[in-house]
Amino acid sequence: MSSKFYVWGEKAKSIPPKAGVYGLYNGDYELIYVGESLNLKETFEEYLKTNFFQDPCKLATKYYNRQFTLSPQKRKKEILEEYKRKYGTYPKCNITGGEEQTVSQEKMVSPEKGFHFYEEIAKPTGKVATSLKDFTLKLKEIPVVSVEFHQKRGDFAKWIQNTFEDTILANAIERIKASGEDLRKQLIETITHPEKATLMKCPKCGASISPKKTWSMTGKAVKTGIKPKLTLGYYKCSYCGKTFRRVLAKEIIKAS
Repeated sequence: MSSKFYVWGEKAKSIPPKAGVYGLYNGDYELIYVGESLNLKETFEEYLKTNFFQDPCKLATKYYNRQFTLSPQKRKKEILEEYKRKYGTYPKCNITGGEEQTVSQEKMVSPEKGFHFYEEIAKPTGKVATSLKDFTLKLKEIPVVSVEFHQKRGDFAKWIQNTFEDTILANAIERIKASGEDLRKQLIETITHPEKATLMKCPKCGASISPKKTWSMTGKAVKTGIKPKLTLGYYKCSYCGKTFRRVLAKEIIKAS
C-alpha cells in the first residue's frame, strides 16, 4: 500500500471511482483498519455521509492511504497477512469488524478442546473435530442422530462461540431449526460459507443482500457485573437502494 498519508475529511470524496484497498489510521499514525472496495469513491462518500456508520472503532480515523488494484480482495488479504506476521494480530478495527472469520476456519485446537461427537449421553462416536474445517468433514461422517442430539442441546453453537469467539456464526448455527439430513446440510453450508450468516432480505424488494458494514456495541454493565453486546449490520440494497440495519448477534459478557 502507498506510504503517502492523506488527511481524512471531505477531500476524500475526490478520490477516483476505482477499485482498490485502503488503510485507516488514528492520530498517532497507527493502522487501525484495512479495507477493500470496487469503487473507493463510493465507499469513502458513504463513510463521510454516515460518519463510518457510527462504528466506534473507525471513528478514531485521522488519516488514510490507498492503493488502486484490479484485485482488491486478494490485495487486502495479502496486507492483513503481512501485518499479522509482523505484529501477531490484525489491525483492531479489522478484528471488531469480523475479519477473523476466515482465520477461525483455519484455527486448530488441541483434541482436548475439540468437539467430541456423541449419539447420546455416554455414547461417543469416537469422532473429534479440531478446527471448523475438520468440523464440517466430521459432520458428513457422523450418524444423523448425533447431529440432531447436539443441535437440540445447542452444543455446536456453544463450542463455536467459546472456542473461536465467532458470535455471528454461533448465532446463525443456533437459529437452524431443521432436522435429519436437512439439518446436516444447513449446518455444513453455514459453516463452510460463514458470510451467508449475515445475509438479510431487503424489507422493500425482498432481495437477499450482504451487509456493507458490521460492528459491535457494548451496553453499560448492570449490578450483576454483566453487560449486553450486540453485533449489528448496515445494509444497502443494490437493487432498490433501501438502507436498513439488523441485529446479527447478541451475547452477554462480563464487565472488566
